[in-house]
Amino acid sequence: MRETAVELESLLRGISYWIKKKGRDALSTVRITLPQFQVLQLVYFGEAINVKDLTRLTGLAASTVSEMVDRLIELTYVTKTQNSLDKRQVILTCTKQGAAIIRKVIRQRIQTVKEVTRNMKPGSADLLVSMLTEFVELCN
Repeated sequence: MRETAVELESLLRGISYWIKKKGRDALSTVRITLPQFQVLQLVYFGEAINVKDLTRLTGLAASTVSEMVDRLIELTYVTKTQNSLDKRQVILTCTKQGAAIIRKVIRQRIQTVKEVTRNMKPGSADLLVSMLTEFVELCN
């Protein structure tokens, strides 16, 4: 019999992969690569404010990240501004166009989850949300 933690990790990884894959379908209409989208997400959700942060979070070379950021700026999905407190630091911000892409992907992911949960037994989706909420709370 499989250990519960092993099975749970495998299920969560599989669900995460499936949801991300379905969300990527929404990217087919925009000119952005998956790595560029991942960088855009980090900027949008505020996990990265500059190229150095992006380099640390992605594990990619600074030159690669700089090229991706330049492309996102060219596409008007991200802007660069100087930090008012430290002129040496450049801050990255997601534009309205960049945010629209993120929201589009999230809507696609939500729609995909809705389609699956619609076919679950009555009450199962609510129970799943409750259990995952407890799990997430215990993770923090």
